[in-house]
Amino acid sequence: MFDVHCHILPGIDDGSKSVTMSLEMLRLEAEQGIEGIVFTPHFYASQNSPETFLSRREQALKELEGSLGLLASVPRFTVGSEVHYFRGMSRSDSLESLCIGNSNFILIEMPFREWQPVFVDEIEEISTVHGLKVIIAHIERYFNQDKKLVKRIIENPDLLIQCNAEFFIEKKTSSKAIKFLKKGRVDLLGSDSHNLDDRRPNLAEALAIIERHDKKGALDHINRMSRTVFEQAR
Repeated sequence: MFDVHCHILPGIDDGSKSVTMSLEMLRLEAEQGIEGIVFTPHFYASQNSPETFLSRREQALKELEGSLGLLASVPRFTVGSEVHYFRGMSRSDSLESLCIGNSNFILIEMPFREWQPVFVDEIEEISTVHGLKVIIAHIERYFNQDKKLVKRIIENPDLLIQCNAEFFIEKKTSSKAIKFLKKGRVDLLGSDSHNLDDRRPNLAEALAIIERHDKKGALDHINRMSRTVFEQAR
């Protein structure tokens, strides 16, 4: 399995605060049998230019790579970003630089404020204008938005849907997660891990739950899509 959404790179966003923490998070990923990881630090257009963000990401990656020899085992990894929605992003010339590795997959976090139709319009335009393959980050966090707009995203075959492990793990959402899984619209999974406390790497726990309920090959689909994203990125 591949973790396609996490905040393990040190000191770049609200995720890992140090190389030491990042190494322990990587150790947990390896312990859980994770084969590959996509590092996806937050990108906010209102806070950084793409150039500044990419420079900071490269520095964080170098700092982490310099200490990987301390670990007995390290999953393969690549870099991407979690791009927070911003107006005009479908016309931005910088989106390609924020994709996952060398692929044309891009992870986008939708706004948490009340959605407007133009938000979804813009996301749909990204694939037509730029030819990028949009991955919608943690879809479960938007279920309280306008149902028609959420439905547009879920039913659009050109958009990939990513769910977080906690969606399946938390008792209050687990049954809803399984129902959503059975609809066949979970394409990718991520730990969205930020630290070693309340948001630690936890993908293995979610996978165990999915395996118990998967009757239609949903996990095989997730594995294929995850591998496709990861291999194209490298």
